Amino acid sequence: MRKKLQLVASLGLLACSAMGFAQSARYLDEVFTNVTVTSNVIYGNNISVLTGTPTAADITMDVYQPTGDTETARPLVIVLHTGSFLPAVMNGQPTGKKTDSAVVEMCMRFAKKGYVAVAADYRLGWNPISGDQDVRTSTLLQAVYRAIQDAKNCVRYFKNDKATVNTYKIDTAKIAVGGLGSGGYIALAYASLNQASELTLGKFLNNSTTPPTPYVVPSVYGNFDGTDSTAYMGVTMNKPNYASYSSEIQMVFNIGGAIGDTTWINAGEVPVVSLQCVNDPNAPYTTGAVIVPSTMEFVVEASGSYDVIRVVNKTAINNNAIFNNSLFTDGYTTIANMHNDGYEGLYPFFTPAPGAAFSCTGLNQNAQTEQGAPWDWWDSTAYANSPGHPNSIPGSVMACLAKTGNPNMSAAKGRAYIDTIQGYVAPRMVCALGLPGCTPDPSGIKEKANAANVIAFPNPATDAVHFSSKGSNIQSVELFDLTGRMVKKAAGLNVTEYTVELKGLTAGVYVAKIKSDKGAVATKRVVVK
Repeated sequence: MRKKLQLVASLGLLACSAMGFAQSARYLDEVFTNVTVTSNVIYGNNISVLTGTPTAADITMDVYQPTGDTETARPLVIVLHTGSFLPAVMNGQPTGKKTDSAVVEMCMRFAKKGYVAVAADYRLGWNPISGDQDVRTSTLLQAVYRAIQDAKNCVRYFKNDKATVNTYKIDTAKIAVGGLGSGGYIALAYASLNQASELTLGKFLNNSTTPPTPYVVPSVYGNFDGTDSTAYMGVTMNKPNYASYSSEIQMVFNIGGAIGDTTWINAGEVPVVSLQCVNDPNAPYTTGAVIVPSTMEFVVEASGSYDVIRVVNKTAINNNAIFNNSLFTDGYTTIANMHNDGYEGLYPFFTPAPGAAFSCTGLNQNAQTEQGAPWDWWDSTAYANSPGHPNSIPGSVMACLAKTGNPNMSAAKGRAYIDTIQGYVAPRMVCALGLPGCTPDPSGIKEKANAANVIAFPNPATDAVHFSSKGSNIQSVELFDLTGRMVKKAAGLNVTEYTVELKGLTAGVYVAKIKSDKGAVATKRVVVK
């Protein structure tokens, strides 16, 4: 018997999430309308080297809370900004602070889901323009190390608050730390850099000294948590903050960052979710060189999302077991699983190839680059008018250059990518933090795509695509675009053949998810001409 799926009539229904039409659930969906933001809360004071002279400086954060929330033990999400470990504008970029548009959007969304969300600044400063690789590498690694200490200090701030005045009503056993770009580097290292031997790998040693010496020495810069007081040649290098509290968290997520080395990852560390553009020019997707964009000089070898999640999922490590033993039926997971080689927790983004070169005033033609952070957007006018552009380059030129890696930058585009980021991260965060809404796989085995028993034809298709199942009945068909948004849905079918009309869909690649009466789920790539 055949049925036809009629075209969805309203844009509102087209925008429905891939979770289906179920009642909204706290932590998975945005159940609050308004968010209260407390800005520039001082969460620590430590030694900054941004000016070249070690100086004590306050470190601040913005705290986002769901307005009117009556829950008294809420999970905490800390979001760390990008910026190449230098201040925005000075770093040659329009981003690099806790008020970056993407960071604000992420925190607003988490708070509307019922979390307390934090946009945290951290200490900055390194020397990317040195002609000496040892200087570039050592100062960058030290900057990352200080930022890890700051992120841990931020966690301890909330644990101290919980134990004393309880201003923010946090459940300190339910904390996630994540970041975008450079913030992703910090989050991944937070989860994994915890042994002295991990700082003495060959690529982290200065071989110009005899004997070779580590670029980062905890006795100088403080222990991994930053809970001790250290000095070098009489100059204080680290000040402890809330040292009596634990820095333990339950999950990290990375958006466009990388890890210093995959050997840092060991069994027993927290689950990891990682999203990255496959052709990211700023951080390797697998393993490769990190370079200074302005000079193309080598800094250090690092490993990106693919290799991180591959190692996290190794049988001997299996830190993502909670995800592998849970059932995710959303469209974002369906899309990710088409491209992540079975590595749970990995979402690859495929961005368009770079377009034609364009001219920035006063410069020659500037080739577009691969997109590495399509979720970012900014005020081009404000960036152009900001003081401190590097090497006295006019702000208008810098504003033009900023778009070579994001030529169609806009709030709408950035939010569309954040739809996907939130849609993929939120269900996994619910599971990792032990929140209501995590669905265990009743079979104990991650659902598998039983594609062999389902045929899709014609494919490519113009007007309609037909699905035929052998040996089982089709219970539901869902069609998603490559952002993970559901564009068609039919349920309660119980048929062996089903036709989906494609009228109204733009040409491109879609993913169909077909559920059978035997619990199998088949995924089929459908090309619409």
